[in-house]
Amino acid sequence: MRTSTLQACVPPGIATTSFGIRLAYSGGNLGKSVVWSAFESFLLFYLVRFAGLDPLVAGGLLAILMFAAAGADVVVAYFADRHGRPDALARLILLGAPLGGIGFWLIFAARLDGPAIVAAVILCRVGYSLCDIGHNTLLVRVATSPRDATSVSGLRMIFSAAGTAIVGLASAHILSIADPSDQRAAFAGCALAGGALYIATLMAAAWATRGIPAPRTATRRIGPAAMLSALWHTPAYRRLLSLVAVQVALVPMFARALPFFGFAVHGDPGWGGSALLVITIAQASSLPAWIMLGRALPPQSTLTAANMLMIVAMLLLVTLPQAGPVPLALIGIAQAGMNIAIWALLATSIRTGMAAGSTAEALPMGLFLAVVKGATGIGNLLFASAIAGHDWHCTSCAPSTSFLLAAIGLPLLGCVAILAMNSGPPYKRTT
Repeated sequence: MRTSTLQACVPPGIATTSFGIRLAYSGGNLGKSVVWSAFESFLLFYLVRFAGLDPLVAGGLLAILMFAAAGADVVVAYFADRHGRPDALARLILLGAPLGGIGFWLIFAARLDGPAIVAAVILCRVGYSLCDIGHNTLLVRVATSPRDATSVSGLRMIFSAAGTAIVGLASAHILSIADPSDQRAAFAGCALAGGALYIATLMAAAWATRGIPAPRTATRRIGPAAMLSALWHTPAYRRLLSLVAVQVALVPMFARALPFFGFAVHGDPGWGGSALLVITIAQASSLPAWIMLGRALPPQSTLTAANMLMIVAMLLLVTLPQAGPVPLALIGIAQAGMNIAIWALLATSIRTGMAAGSTAEALPMGLFLAVVKGATGIGNLLFASAIAGHDWHCTSCAPSTSFLLAAIGLPLLGCVAILAMNSGPPYKRTT
């Protein structure tokens, strides 16, 4: 029988972390969500409408940076595991938080244009990637049981929803300003606040978790091939990567389209900010229900229910335009369930693998984040291709068919694919 090549174990009877630690750790998602939501929902629109970049150039830039970040995640995570420093994750956060926060502000700085914006985007992405590895891998230490994984994932989603709400409110306000110079100044001011929030919340998370012991690791050095082989022979982890790749690439396409959808369909790009706020409020309000459901049902069932709800929401958006905010609220509720299920599956699968003999703590998270960012890059390219044929300076032009198919059709396709992938029998470990 094949056994894992990573020989070590997690000590039995690990103590549950306190609520204060969980809260401070989860608060890091507030700052991360501000940056991620701005990148996902409004940065492409900003680069096209305000920085003057061609849609394909802007989308290609964001995709390339995502692919580069994906590769960097795996490399950084591997070396964090290989060297086995207990404070390695905190060091990644302490290095990455200032880079990400300052870079985020510089992207929207009032007098920054062209190449300077590109450099700022790269700086922000580098910092974000370092923090992403450090902060997300700490989830494995904070959530010491499947039950803890669900509750901590729920807390993280609450803070993430708050961060997304901040972006929605800020973008709705900024895009409603008529004077261009005032609008650029508002972009810069809000970005400065967002960058400061990013730095503060992640620093607080690193400080709060400093006393949690790191899992014991093997004394011998393990090569990358052996680590990746051990992960590859964990079918549940392989399935999780496949699920998250489809979910991240296709399902958020409507969220990426919000300001463009508002501009093309409603004649008001500020509609995207208001829509994002509705989605976020519904997402945050539904989190307690999803957490209770997650404690009663396995994460796979939660993921299925959330994707079915997303299908209903997208169909209502198409068939009942008069439904108002109802489809948007359902999208937010579905997103909450998807996120809780995915993160609970991830934390549980990594801790189970470690208990079975894997020393890899950061690498599974790094590989997961690499898939997330690679899939996001693909999604950005698909969406940039869909909007390239539309004149985004023409307020009276009807939206193109390719744009509507990307915004509505691709999320539906993604949900159907996830339901099909998630409906099979559980994998058994390869022997």
